[in-house]
Amino acid sequence: MNSTEPGAGPDQSNPTAGLRKVTDPRALRALAHPTRIALLEALALHGSLTATEATAIVGGSVPNVAYHLRTLASHAYVVEAEGGGGRERPWKLGEVGMSINSDEPDPAAAHAARALGEVMVDRWLERMGRARSRRQQYPPEVRAACGESQFVVFGVPAEIEQMHHEIMNIVLRYSDRITDPSLRPEGSIAFELLQFTYPFDSPSDAVEPDSHSEG
Repeated sequence: MNSTEPGAGPDQSNPTAGLRKVTDPRALRALAHPTRIALLEALALHGSLTATEATAIVGGSVPNVAYHLRTLASHAYVVEAEGGGGRERPWKLGEVGMSINSDEPDPAAAHAARALGEVMVDRWLERMGRARSRRQQYPPEVRAACGESQFVVFGVPAEIEQMHHEIMNIVLRYSDRITDPSLRPEGSIAFELLQFTYPFDSPSDAVEPDSHSEG
């Protein structure tokens, strides 16, 4: 799986090539915590935050949030920003986006990646459900920009992978607005775009007809 906040300067044929590939089980397990994921999301929205400022957003106590920020920093998910000191030192994202593979050859890494993936997907879907339930509270122009679509596409895996890359490249056009809030147009708000790609059929039904033995 890949995060929804990819980095800049991708290989157009493979947008994930420029992302940090996280394979260390300890680094993966360190991120699989709701507060730490919430902190990364808050930093993506606000650019930089102190532990005190972050606590006002994600909840909890300042010492606890400071601990989580230090833990994220120990795995380079966040780094110190300029200015401040101690608990009032600001933090920012170490880099925008990461690549996580639940099919890593190392069983420990694969297990940690799957666990992290489940935490993140549950969080995404919960936020989507919350936004849908509050849809009428948003201005008309925001409602017009939102929506759900579902498609069934027949193709070989390489074609679907290429389609996925093309969609990611469109989103990447706006990635610099995460790291540099000054680039965000006046009146812009944060939208979340989820993309899930999976076989429509069960594993047994997905086997190509001509691959079955005869007789």
